Amino acid sequence: MNYIDKIKEVFGSNIKIDEVGETSNKVFRVTLSDRVVYAKFYRDNSSHIDNELKIYDLCDNSYLKEIIYKCDDPKMAVFSELVGKTIDELSTEELENHSDKIVDSVICFFESISSNKVSGFGLLDEKLCGRSLSFIDFLRNRQSDTASTLNDYPELSILADAILDKYHSIIVSDNSLVPIDTNMKNIMVCDDGSIKFVDPGEMISGPILMGYGDFVAHTYKTVLYDKLVERLSLSSNDLKLLRIYAIFSSLNILAFLRKLGVSELDKVIPFGNSYSFYELISEHLDELDLSEKRLIKK
Repeated sequence: MNYIDKIKEVFGSNIKIDEVGETSNKVFRVTLSDRVVYAKFYRDNSSHIDNELKIYDLCDNSYLKEIIYKCDDPKMAVFSELVGKTIDELSTEELENHSDKIVDSVICFFESISSNKVSGFGLLDEKLCGRSLSFIDFLRNRQSDTASTLNDYPELSILADAILDKYHSIIVSDNSLVPIDTNMKNIMVCDDGSIKFVDPGEMISGPILMGYGDFVAHTYKTVLYDKLVERLSLSSNDLKLLRIYAIFSSLNILAFLRKLGVSELDKVIPFGNSYSFYELISEHLDELDLSEKRLIKK
């Protein structure tokens, strides 16, 4: 696939094209005569199915980037440039000033998407159907895969089973569509005051709390976590589940990084946070009465 030729087919040849990212997909910054846009090519051999374009039919588009062109062959979309700062780029004062709007936007965005019910649970197929027959099976299988990847880190690999053995009875099944990639680099505070979700394509079928747990994995011990919990007014069990899903999300992230060759997992810090995943997980374990499993001993 010649990506450059396709972009020139859409915009002509009198443009400047720079590749800006290649992870699961390929992204190019395209400078036109009057503006800058971003061309994103979705690749079938991605590590996950990117459902970004489908989200536009499922939720409030005011939280999404503006699409100015899209096609199916090849699967691509061109987005208007967002001007602003991602959350991890905000100063402490800026984060405090924008925190109410960020948290309100996260809740509205999650509720908008999770109003869509699908069949099955867990990871989605091309038709947005969950691939697992039950939510608890999905959790156990996914965290088992994560534990296998983290086999060289026994302090991490034992956690999911310990948590599920203790708390499986409070896990509530649901088959809502839920975003699960809301780290602080994927949410932008734009110069016009709007909040945008930059790369929202990864979703699962499950309870909305699992999506919030992914957000908490990155924002715990920040003002965003404090205000999220305040807004949600969670029950005691739901607050435990929020912590459980935050731990699971953190473990999955660390397993992903391990596959990329990162070895010093104890030093990995979420975008925009001041604490390492090890420190954040340890505090969640304390609150779940699992202090003996702490990653960092007191």
